[in-house]
Amino acid sequence: MRPSMSIPGAVLRLHRHPLPDGCMSESPEARSLSSTPHDRSALLRLWAMRVVIPLSLAVLVAFGLLAYAAKLALPGDGPTLMSILWRIAVLLLLALAVVAAIGWSIAARASRPVMTLTDAIESLGRGEQVRLQVDDDALLGRLQRGVNDASQALADARNRMQSELGRTAIELADKNTRLEAASQSRARFLAAASHDLRQPLYALTLFSSALRAGETDPDKLTRVMHIEECVSSLDQLFSELLDLSRLEAGVMHAAIGDVRLDDVFDEVSRNFRILAESRGLRLIVRKTDAWVRTDRTMLARILNNLVSNALRYTDEGGVLVGVRHQDDGRLRIDVWDTGTGIAPEHQSQVFDEFYQVSACGDDGGERKRGLGLGLATVRRLAELVGCEVRLASKLRRGTLVSVVLDQSQTGAGAGEEPMDMPLDISGLRVLVVDDEASILEGLRALLQEWGCEIRIADSEANAVDAVVGWPLPPDLVISDLRLREGRSGLDVLRALARHYDADPQRPPFARLLVTGETRPDRIGEIAANRIPVLFKPVSPPRLREAMLATVLASRVMPMESEE
Repeated sequence: MRPSMSIPGAVLRLHRHPLPDGCMSESPEARSLSSTPHDRSALLRLWAMRVVIPLSLAVLVAFGLLAYAAKLALPGDGPTLMSILWRIAVLLLLALAVVAAIGWSIAARASRPVMTLTDAIESLGRGEQVRLQVDDDALLGRLQRGVNDASQALADARNRMQSELGRTAIELADKNTRLEAASQSRARFLAAASHDLRQPLYALTLFSSALRAGETDPDKLTRVMHIEECVSSLDQLFSELLDLSRLEAGVMHAAIGDVRLDDVFDEVSRNFRILAESRGLRLIVRKTDAWVRTDRTMLARILNNLVSNALRYTDEGGVLVGVRHQDDGRLRIDVWDTGTGIAPEHQSQVFDEFYQVSACGDDGGERKRGLGLGLATVRRLAELVGCEVRLASKLRRGTLVSVVLDQSQTGAGAGEEPMDMPLDISGLRVLVVDDEASILEGLRALLQEWGCEIRIADSEANAVDAVVGWPLPPDLVISDLRLREGRSGLDVLRALARHYDADPQRPPFARLLVTGETRPDRIGEIAANRIPVLFKPVSPPRLREAMLATVLASRVMPMESEE
């Protein structure tokens, strides 16, 4: 007999012990299984239907026949005939009782093994392991051995399945760990690349802007403009990398609010109108009075990516940006171009990362400067703000990309017209802190062209020394986030606040951080201190805008606190 295996689930063992009178005695487990009230009542009904009732009918028929024969043999109705009939009836009842008792014994002995087998098979169906004691009877022994073999086979199969499942779970966990490690490595690589490669690009942006600001020769201005065009293309590539790394790092979170679409459209028009005109294309941005519920920065990034992508793949005609109201109450922003179009087999993949469509006869140029991240970033940003992106395109007929958003119910008419702020920042005292000499020199040249009084430093100690000669605190401190020897721009800002015996959270100067850092912990630290941040490379117009806005905001804050 095979030993029973310990596996999950109940284990049933049934045993039989022969007694002197030939009856069977069962173990408590078997008795509880085969002698339940339900089984006994079923056996009693079966015995009554199959044995007692047929025998009773037979006895009645026999008694009737005997009574009829006795009446024919003994004429009259005397006591002799009645006594004979009563004797016959008693004998028949005794015979019926004996036969019924023997039938019950036979039925009980024959049905118990069958019931035990039935219960064992039901236990197998519930996934439990069963072990039966094998009888000497050939037929029952074969059945019991078959049940035991089936139970053992099922247990072995279950054990193998559990082993396979455990091994598969370990393999899946290992693969998941490797995938997470690869994803983290990729995010770290993108973050490092976007930081280290943006440093020289930022310096190049500053120097080219300074060159153009002081140049009057048309030929040299044309060359500077070509340099700036290349810098702008590199800026677009690094912006795509930065967006992707920030999205994967999970540091971008939507701040949903009421957004006036016309403000976003004006920003898009300013960003791309000169580029479109330089390529002989038209950029038409339709005016609208619509308001939507979304994150303004992310929506602007979505539209910037869509318009940039449309211009890149358009040789003739132009790009149209407009708004349509849908029947369901939502609002649809359409970006429609007359470009090369996208074949149907590519349309489901253009929103994947690093996927680019190579058009027939593509001569490269502007189209080869992309990484295939613009539309992937659009899709990820759309998921964050909860809007829907649709694509429709035909080869050589153009492409339509639509962004569907919820309209604002309270924004329209609630906002005020934005004030036109002058962008003159001449006379501002600005301290610039960066550990890259090229960036410091570039910022010095650019800010001097803008009329600022500037001092530079490459460390925390030098920053404090640089402001000693000023009778008043600087109007603005612009610092890189990551400095040498593990120091940061936040340390510089705190040291300067201590120098003026001021609260580090409310220093007597405006603060602006410029960085290519994308790690979640560093970005989270900046957000916790509520310091404005720009990501390298920063275009000169954007830098001038941010400088003025930061200085004005720092001057308004003390007035509000006094009130």
